[in-house]
Amino acid sequence: MKKKARRNKMKIYGDLLSILKAEKKSADKIVLTRIQSKMNVPFDRLKSYISDLEDLKLIEDQVSLNLTQKGKQYLDEYQKILDFMERMGVANR
Repeated sequence: MKKKARRNKMKIYGDLLSILKAEKKSADKIVLTRIQSKMNVPFDRLKSYISDLEDLKLIEDQVSLNLTQKGKQYLDEYQKILDFMERMGVANR
Protein backbone atom coordinates (compact mmCIF):
# COMPACT_ATOMS: atom_id res chain seq x y z
CA MET A 1 0.00 0.00 0.00
CA LYS A 2 1.32 3.42 -0.95
CA LYS A 3 2.04 5.76 1.96
CA LYS A 4 0.40 9.16 1.87
CA ALA A 5 2.82 12.10 1.92
CA ARG A 6 2.87 14.20 5.05
CA ARG A 7 1.39 17.67 4.83
CA ASN A 8 3.42 20.69 5.82
CA LYS A 9 1.97 23.55 7.88
CA MET A 10 1.35 25.69 4.80
CA LYS A 11 -0.83 22.94 3.30
CA ILE A 12 -2.57 22.18 6.59
CA TYR A 13 -3.43 25.84 7.15
CA GLY A 14 -4.54 26.24 3.53
CA ASP A 15 -6.74 23.14 3.72
CA LEU A 16 -8.23 24.21 7.05
CA LEU A 17 -8.97 27.75 5.85
CA SER A 18 -10.56 26.36 2.67
CA ILE A 19 -12.77 24.02 4.68
CA LEU A 20 -13.78 26.79 7.10
CA LYS A 21 -14.68 29.08 4.19
CA ALA A 22 -16.77 26.37 2.53
CA GLU A 23 -18.47 25.41 5.80
CA LYS A 24 -19.42 29.04 6.48
CA LYS A 25 -21.14 29.21 3.09
CA SER A 26 -23.01 25.93 3.37
CA ALA A 27 -24.01 25.64 7.05
CA ASP A 28 -25.52 27.81 9.75
CA LYS A 29 -23.16 26.39 12.33
CA ILE A 30 -19.65 25.01 11.93
CA VAL A 31 -19.27 21.56 13.48
CA LEU A 32 -15.70 20.76 14.49
CA THR A 33 -16.15 17.01 14.11
CA ARG A 34 -17.13 17.53 10.47
CA ILE A 35 -14.02 19.65 9.93
CA GLN A 36 -11.95 17.03 11.73
CA SER A 37 -13.28 14.38 9.38
CA LYS A 38 -12.54 16.45 6.28
CA MET A 39 -9.04 17.32 7.54
CA ASN A 40 -8.33 13.73 8.60
CA VAL A 41 -6.57 14.77 11.83
CA PRO A 42 -7.12 13.93 15.51
CA PHE A 43 -9.38 16.35 17.37
CA ASP A 44 -6.62 17.64 19.67
CA ARG A 45 -4.41 18.43 16.67
CA LEU A 46 -7.31 20.21 14.95
CA LYS A 47 -7.80 22.38 18.04
CA SER A 48 -4.07 23.16 17.99
CA TYR A 49 -4.22 24.20 14.32
CA ILE A 50 -7.25 26.41 15.01
CA SER A 51 -5.36 28.02 17.89
CA ASP A 52 -2.38 28.60 15.56
CA LEU A 53 -4.65 30.27 12.98
CA GLU A 54 -6.03 32.57 15.66
CA ASP A 55 -2.52 33.45 16.88
CA LEU A 56 -1.53 34.24 13.28
CA LYS A 57 -4.66 36.43 12.95
CA LEU A 58 -5.97 34.30 10.07
CA ILE A 59 -9.27 33.67 11.90
CA GLU A 60 -11.14 35.95 14.30
CA ASP A 61 -11.62 33.57 17.20
CA GLN A 62 -11.90 29.87 18.01
CA VAL A 63 -15.68 30.04 18.41
CA SER A 64 -16.91 31.80 15.25
CA LEU A 65 -13.99 30.60 13.09
CA ASN A 66 -14.50 33.53 10.71
CA LEU A 67 -11.66 34.19 8.31
CA THR A 68 -10.03 37.58 8.74
CA GLN A 69 -8.94 39.68 5.79
CA LYS A 70 -5.44 38.31 6.37
CA GLY A 71 -6.86 34.76 6.34
CA LYS A 72 -8.64 35.40 3.04
CA GLN A 73 -5.44 36.83 1.58
CA TYR A 74 -3.49 33.76 2.78
CA LEU A 75 -6.02 31.51 1.07
CA ASP A 76 -5.84 33.50 -2.20
CA GLU A 77 -2.03 33.43 -2.25
CA TYR A 78 -1.96 29.75 -1.29
CA GLN A 79 -4.26 28.95 -4.21
CA LYS A 80 -1.96 30.84 -6.58
CA ILE A 81 1.01 28.78 -5.35
CA LEU A 82 -0.91 25.52 -5.84
CA ASP A 83 -1.98 26.57 -9.34
CA PHE A 84 1.60 27.47 -10.26
CA MET A 85 2.99 24.18 -8.92
CA GLU A 86 0.36 22.23 -10.82
CA ARG A 87 1.16 24.07 -14.08
CA MET A 88 4.83 23.21 -13.56
CA GLY A 89 3.94 19.58 -12.97
CA VAL A 90 5.46 19.38 -9.50
CA ALA A 91 2.34 19.02 -7.36
CA ASN A 92 -0.73 16.86 -7.22
CA ARG A 93 -3.80 18.16 -5.50
